[in-house]
Amino acid sequence: MPNPTRRAVAVVAAIVASAAIVAAACGASDDAPAAPATTAPSGNQPSAAPAAGFVAVSAGREYTCAIRAEGGAIECWGETNSGQANPPEGSFSAVSASDDHTCGLRESGEIECWGDNDDGQADAPSGRFSAVSAGSYHSCGLRTNGAIECWGSNSYGKTDAPSGRFSAIDAGSGYTCAIRTESGAIECWGSVNSGQANPPEGSFSAVSAASSITCAIRADGAIECWGRSDYGVGSRAPEGSFSAVSTNTRSHGEEHACAIRTGTGAIECWGNDYNGRTDAPEGSFTAVSAGGFHTCAIRTGSGEIECWGENDDGQADAPAP
Repeated sequence: MPNPTRRAVAVVAAIVASAAIVAAACGASDDAPAAPATTAPSGNQPSAAPAAGFVAVSAGREYTCAIRAEGGAIECWGETNSGQANPPEGSFSAVSASDDHTCGLRESGEIECWGDNDDGQADAPSGRFSAVSAGSYHSCGLRTNGAIECWGSNSYGKTDAPSGRFSAIDAGSGYTCAIRTESGAIECWGSVNSGQANPPEGSFSAVSAASSITCAIRADGAIECWGRSDYGVGSRAPEGSFSAVSTNTRSHGEEHACAIRTGTGAIECWGNDYNGRTDAPEGSFTAVSAGGFHTCAIRTGSGEIECWGENDDGQADAPAP
């Protein structure tokens, strides 16, 4: 089987209501309260909780993690060779699965990461955050004042975050992208060998960083992708209005992406259909996350998770609601 290099998805890559950070100025304390959300759903943040089931899902390379509606516990399934699918106990508001490590945001605002830590990617800083995203060998979070903090491997400068206030963030493989609070402009840093860190101008509501391509949702709901377009991820993005987008961030040459249509909640996927990972089921969904060779989503109302694509490690065997 191919050996992908990363995750994603998150803050981006799959995907329910993200917390926008419209707080105090850049010099404010990291404990300053966050303002109401102003961006569309993104990455790994939960939406309004259903009565049962799950409120957030994040598909990693060969495993998946999700947050239960009742109690906020994280449940993971699939490959756990580095402990990436062995979450700690407690209540969480967000989760981000990657290659071999996972990060979660506790209800208290503290970040906890587990799994592979060879590059310090699981050594989360202390303090309160509003969002977290696990990349291949690094992780990033948004403090409650909108400032970015990243940790782990700094190859290509992917942890050298810009200053200022941001409302969404997604750590890819070798680079990171985030959305500025005031303008909605996307800023990326790190590896740019395929143009994946050269975003277009304009205002955006969500962003999903991959390994060699990035996709985002413009303020009008249209999807725009840039970077290397293997399997047509960049050139075949569907038209129309979307509320969320998630790219497979784990490997060069194995990309696929999925998005949720505004209004209907229908999922549309495109790109590499290896093992049927772009064969989305019918129905309405509140969140979607593109994993290494599989995809998972949360059904509207029931909170049930449905996964499709490769299942060699049980990564598509979602637990009952």
